[in-house]
Amino acid sequence: MRFYYLLWTGAGGFLFPFISLFYSQQGLSGVQMGWLTTIGSLVALVSAPLIGRLSDRVSNPRRILQLCMAGSAVLIVALGRQTIFGWMALIVALEAIIGAPVFPLSDAQAYGISNEKEGFGSIRLWGSLGWAITAFVGGWMVTRAGLVSIFIGYAVLYLVCIIVLGLIVLPPKKPLPSGEVRVPFRVVLKSLVSRRVLLGLTIALTLFWLSNNGRYQFETLYMKELGASEQLIGWAYTYPALLELPIMLWADRLVRKYGAGAVLSISLLIEAVALLAIVIFPGIPAILLMRFLSGLYYSFYAIASVAYAVENAPEGQGATILSLYYVTLNAVIALATAPLSGMLFDHSGAYPLYIIAAIGTLLAWLALTISQQKPALIKSGQA
Repeated sequence: MRFYYLLWTGAGGFLFPFISLFYSQQGLSGVQMGWLTTIGSLVALVSAPLIGRLSDRVSNPRRILQLCMAGSAVLIVALGRQTIFGWMALIVALEAIIGAPVFPLSDAQAYGISNEKEGFGSIRLWGSLGWAITAFVGGWMVTRAGLVSIFIGYAVLYLVCIIVLGLIVLPPKKPLPSGEVRVPFRVVLKSLVSRRVLLGLTIALTLFWLSNNGRYQFETLYMKELGASEQLIGWAYTYPALLELPIMLWADRLVRKYGAGAVLSISLLIEAVALLAIVIFPGIPAILLMRFLSGLYYSFYAIASVAYAVENAPEGQGATILSLYYVTLNAVIALATAPLSGMLFDHSGAYPLYIIAAIGTLLAWLALTISQQKPALIKSGQA
């Protein structure tokens, strides 16, 4: 599973730091880039929880994950050959159907085989190593072979992932106790707002993604506007991932000692500080500092957010909850933020997006922190 994370997250290191550069090279405007995100999000918000739900119900969810990865690899290669916006939009929509569930299905399986001795962080840190390697190599590839190379690199690693998944021996799924029925989907959905901790997580993630999706989308273009080369952009996504390697093991220990909620709150506060640095001192040095702090933030966030969601999910519904949060909720937010962020970028550039992100992240930290506080006892003799 560690080797799988090295390859799977590494595939994203090829593609995601440079995809906006590809769109720009093909002549797309910020609004059109936003619409591609919106289209993918619209499809993903439906497909991810449905496939996640299916994964929670079948005896061998690994087969579903392998099929999703195979389809995603083929469609990403096809995307890299397009020059017309309409064809790009169609491929992005098709890829979202089968590609969006890969993230929650992977994390659910990895979290399921982790334990007290070897926590989720000991698996997830290999993904950071993979990202560090491929983000750096991706920048080198782009300068020599062009942006089409990132799509090929992504697909090759996904195909190897399928083979690696077939070699992993997973523990058998625990059958439901006799007479116990599966949790209805409407109950799982309702738990996002009916349980105090999950409601706090819902509000925090909504505020965080609502304010940050835009700057994620245009960060590489902002660096390019400030004079950064493709190699520097690749390096800016490499060294934070290297920082994550030891910190994710530390995050495992912190989660066990203080709880996933407390660690998740700390991660949001660190990211808020990093964003404020760019707001106050805009420029390449501030972005590189933010990327450094983001390595610390993401190490805590990647471990604590999965643990916090799964620990508080209805019994046996970990993959479904992860899909609802990290794909569906994110997709719903992206439907609104992507085109609006694109218009703001076209009109005013990327800098205002960092102001919005800093404010939203601080509010998300506040919401999550408040939701973890126990309600005050009513002074009526109740203990």
